[in-house]
Amino acid sequence: MQGYFRKRGDKWSFTIDIGRDPATGNRKQKSKSGFKTKKEAQAAAAELLNQLNKGISFDNENVIIEDFMKHWLDSVAKHRVKPRTFLNYTRAMERRILPTFGKLKLKDLRLHHGQKAINDMLEEGRSPRYIEYTFILFKAAINYAIDSDLLYKNPFRQLEIPKPRRQKMTTWTSEEMKRFITFAKQDNPFYFIPLLIAMHTGMRRGEFLGLSWKDVDMDRKKISVNQAIVYDEPTNKFTFTDLKTKSSYRQITISDDLINELKRHQLRQKEMKLMHGAAYEDWGLVCPRENGKPIFGRQLAWYMDKVTKIAGLQKIRIHDIRHSHATLLLRKGENPKIVSERLGHSTVKMTLDVYSHVTEDMQENAAKKVSDALSF
Repeated sequence: MQGYFRKRGDKWSFTIDIGRDPATGNRKQKSKSGFKTKKEAQAAAAELLNQLNKGISFDNENVIIEDFMKHWLDSVAKHRVKPRTFLNYTRAMERRILPTFGKLKLKDLRLHHGQKAINDMLEEGRSPRYIEYTFILFKAAINYAIDSDLLYKNPFRQLEIPKPRRQKMTTWTSEEMKRFITFAKQDNPFYFIPLLIAMHTGMRRGEFLGLSWKDVDMDRKKISVNQAIVYDEPTNKFTFTDLKTKSSYRQITISDDLINELKRHQLRQKEMKLMHGAAYEDWGLVCPRENGKPIFGRQLAWYMDKVTKIAGLQKIRIHDIRHSHATLLLRKGENPKIVSERLGHSTVKMTLDVYSHVTEDMQENAAKKVSDALSF
């Protein structure tokens, strides 16, 4: 190693040769100071040379977090996660990470920066779940920086992130779902049908909005869940995507009532196709808009909120319809394995963990059955 070590006061420093400037031919050196012992300075110098041997540019010291995060999103995260998740990553970066950390040099990132950001978010009233999601994303990017030798260690390793509380599940009873159906059926049938499918099947939003007619077998009374649809805001386009997990690919048995509604809806679509003529975009979807184009998830949520208010029901999310479907089946005594298969869960245990509030009720019913059987 070409260089030297020096002690000034009670601190050690090092200066090492890192090659020559190709433009001038002059020797280039790198210096660092502030080490408590000569041994620490030697270790840091050795690590610096190790980076040089790996081809790491010393200009990396000036990389700012904004540039690094954009590089990580486009070059790494984009190819690891689904489009919908990538969109959420991008939103979190643009709305929280870049405004807070963007202009800071990556090498200057410290634990106290993260802790202050958490405290600020708590004062703003941000939920623990929101905070946790933001820093899970940020930590993933930081770990990539470590793997790329841009950082020696994770400055957020000891970060105290508030633990999200388990959200209380909000669901509708069968009577509430019937009331919603009664009001929604009188409104817009093109927005009513996807929510009716959700109630009958427990499918995820992207799954029923991306459902194709070719995957509906009315004779066998089966829906095959093979794809989902997502809307990409940056490109303003809808795309079909793979499903969440292997177990998400499934068949769901449906009732005669739903089949009859789907047959009526199919005729309604054909009428719309004739009415719009060449302007109709036929995506082959079960749940399109009147012009054949896919439905925007947010527009469907707005419609659901509107009908919910008119019907005088408690407000729930579209995803809570899936929870309502599962809760209804479990309370009716359906085998948890069947419920798990309909939802596309990977295991029955996952289903029982998610709906533990229902299994508590089932325990009470079981105790009563035992008491009834053994009473004399």
